[in-house]
Amino acid sequence: MVSPFLPYPPIGGGHAQIWAWVCRLGQRHELAFAGFCETEAEAPGAAELRRHCVRVAVRLRKPKPHAYTSFAQLPRWVTEFFSAELASDLRRLAAEFRPDVVQFLSSNMAQYQSFTHPAPAVVTALELSFLAYWRRVSALRGLERLQARLDWLRMLRYEAAAFRHADHVVAVSEREAGIIKAVAPRARITAVPPGVDRKQLARGQRGPVSDRVLYLGYMGHYPNLDGLLFLYREIWPEVRRVRPSAQLVVAGKGAREELARVAPETLAAMTRDDSVHLAGFVPDLGAAIAASAALAAPLRLGSGVRNKVIEALAAGLPVVATRRAVEGISVRDGKEALIADDARSFAHQLARLLGDPDLQVSLSARGRELAARDHDNDQLFQRLEQALLSVVGRAYRRRPKPELLA
Repeated sequence: MVSPFLPYPPIGGGHAQIWAWVCRLGQRHELAFAGFCETEAEAPGAAELRRHCVRVAVRLRKPKPHAYTSFAQLPRWVTEFFSAELASDLRRLAAEFRPDVVQFLSSNMAQYQSFTHPAPAVVTALELSFLAYWRRVSALRGLERLQARLDWLRMLRYEAAAFRHADHVVAVSEREAGIIKAVAPRARITAVPPGVDRKQLARGQRGPVSDRVLYLGYMGHYPNLDGLLFLYREIWPEVRRVRPSAQLVVAGKGAREELARVAPETLAAMTRDDSVHLAGFVPDLGAAIAASAALAAPLRLGSGVRNKVIEALAAGLPVVATRRAVEGISVRDGKEALIADDARSFAHQLARLLGDPDLQVSLSARGRELAARDHDNDQLFQRLEQALLSVVGRAYRRRPKPELLA
């Protein structure tokens, strides 16, 4: 497995998904792991990986300043994740470990395919970055929009090539599998949605709780920060007008830091606001979910399937979300979740949910049924394992694909 980050501790959606795979694959197969950590404080995560992997190679990611112009061939998100040291680690692992298959756990890591040749490559698209880039284009104007469009074209070119050159592609939903098929028609694709462990599905039934609303997400991922700004600036004032007792808990690493960098005035307002609690990283997410009446997910940007929504459904926490936040999840409005896209409708649905205990109980029960049916990690792992095994024994490629680094 080749990853852009350490999955332990499993504090975010992508982290939790990869960690679930590591634990299960390590029980049934010999597994090697290579990837990046962002800080030296993450080093204990590598030690935890060694409990499941026979080989672990982790490098501290050090993005190097470089000239980046509109004429660059590769997206910045790709070039900033290239490391000659990690490439050397992968070349050595390929020679010594002799993997039957290499799973690249994000499309930007597919640039290392030539260093693990001739092992078959499986590219996992936790997010379709070219789709996320396109959505950002529509939110900008003027020269920023032009630059964003160029970034999108670079990402589309890169990801389409990565999917075409892979022996297999893992998508996070059938919907995104169809989008990948459109840009890489010959790609073999398996959809493996994010899942939750059965112990999360086995929790007792929830009853109605207080007027506490939970917003959850790693704020270093800009779509999560944008969703928080949208919630506080445009939705929360109306919710408070209708439900003066409503409280908002913001749980997620980097909230204060990212708000200070992007929106210091909003951070100051939230700090003064008695109805808002910036909790930051929450070690016991289960306790935060149990103490909340609803998860608010007013996301407008990004792509992929949101693990936070699936975790909330599995725990029986009612969800109010935009359509973009529940992409790839088979929720129905008014059945498993409440769905609204504009600020006024979202505020209405959130306030309505807080004031209706029967609706909370109904959404809770149906949401848990959906999670148990579609997002059981044990069942989904079998799908992933079969996808990986399907390329084992397939004829190795005769030459590397260096054009991914061109």
